[in-house]
Amino acid sequence: MLRKRIAALALAAVMACTAAVPALAAGTSEPAAQTLAMDNALVSIRIEATDNAVYGSPVNVTIRATPEDTQFIAVVLGLGGEAKGFVTLLLPEKVRILLELIPLPASMSADPANTTNFNLYRYLKQLIDGNDVSVLIRVAEELTSLMAVLQYYVPALQNVVSGMNDALTLIRKYLPEDLVTHIYLDEQPVDSGSYVAGAVTLNKGDVNTGGLALFKVARKSEGVRQYWTQQTPASMTVEEAKNFNFAAVVEVDGAILDNPKVTYTYKKKGGFLGLGSTTTSEPPTEPGEYTQTAVVGGNYQTANISRSFTITG
Repeated sequence: MLRKRIAALALAAVMACTAAVPALAAGTSEPAAQTLAMDNALVSIRIEATDNAVYGSPVNVTIRATPEDTQFIAVVLGLGGEAKGFVTLLLPEKVRILLELIPLPASMSADPANTTNFNLYRYLKQLIDGNDVSVLIRVAEELTSLMAVLQYYVPALQNVVSGMNDALTLIRKYLPEDLVTHIYLDEQPVDSGSYVAGAVTLNKGDVNTGGLALFKVARKSEGVRQYWTQQTPASMTVEEAKNFNFAAVVEVDGAILDNPKVTYTYKKKGGFLGLGSTTTSEPPTEPGEYTQTAVVGGNYQTANISRSFTITG
């Protein structure tokens, strides 16, 4: 029963596609189902990202293809810093519009309160967003099962399926194994770190001459400062040390961050010429002379702060 309903909805989508030919097919008279089809060609895909990007400011990755009607799936991978493990698939406008024109039953939505105009694009997004990259295998399987009904009306879906598989191959090539990943559809990078971007064409016969693009999003430093929550006395007892708050406060543009990423080191002074000095990341509770240093991490950076204190017996 569900398949019959999908078939009926798909037929309505084809009629809508035919009426929207000028928007989808750049003024041609071909059916919208053919808008992704093209002769084998030598194509070039250029990937660009915002120059001097900084965390907290918009980051925009754009893809320019030659010829302009080349269809592709672009992949952006986070390789280092806070970006590590981030993956997003970027679709060209024609592919996205085509997927949005294929209605699906509201019962397939994971959000019962948001089922108006539910379509194949929204269905793919709910399958992908926030999951591990391995979900692409399941997405391709879902598309393949839907194609059993839809392929006669929208044959270009086959190209999307193969594009998903090629994207997964590209992801596995550049991301380290066993890395925890989070994949999204049509989401721009946000976190600081290093990224690599690439693209695969949806027409299997095309020869893609586009290379990879590397870019970075810098950590935010302007308007960032840190200071101690409590000032240490010149000396404190072991009992006082156990109850002392050794944490630092991080402010960004005047607002205090909740749960900032700060690493602490405590260096205990050794004997003659510093011999026997020890360093730990845990607040000390034993007698001795200590130097504490706080370093801000994550998406922010600012000057390190240090202080010295003594714990008495």
